[in-house]
Amino acid sequence: MMIAVGLWFMNHAMESYSIGTLRRMGPGFFPAVLGGLIAVFGVLIALPAFFREGDPLGFEGRPFLMVCLSIGVFAFVLERLGMVPAIFALVFCAAFAKPGPNLIENLGLSVFLAVAAVAVFIWGLGIPIQAFRWNI
Repeated sequence: MMIAVGLWFMNHAMESYSIGTLRRMGPGFFPAVLGGLIAVFGVLIALPAFFREGDPLGFEGRPFLMVCLSIGVFAFVLERLGMVPAIFALVFCAAFAKPGPNLIENLGLSVFLAVAAVAVFIWGLGIPIQAFRWNI
């Protein structure tokens, strides 16, 4: 999956944007290099797995679906309610990836991640994202 995603991003960046040169990098240079690195890391992860002994792992749809859904919920809530509610929604949605989500554990993780995200992204880096957005 990492190989496919990396190759897709690299191909899309190379077709849609100018790559430029190493001295004058174009807007597609960084996404193309990043996509290539992701594909290379995917190969480096996959190759040893073919030679490892043991039972093969099966695909588990629930964790994959819940993590993808939680990212979508984060993006949806971030625009409408702000960063802190989006992080709470992300954590509580992703918690259903495993059976029997723990409310106290998820609440603690949500508070920690919300404080860390506000401190780093809003206060530290000055990114114009509102912690809470009250005008829906």
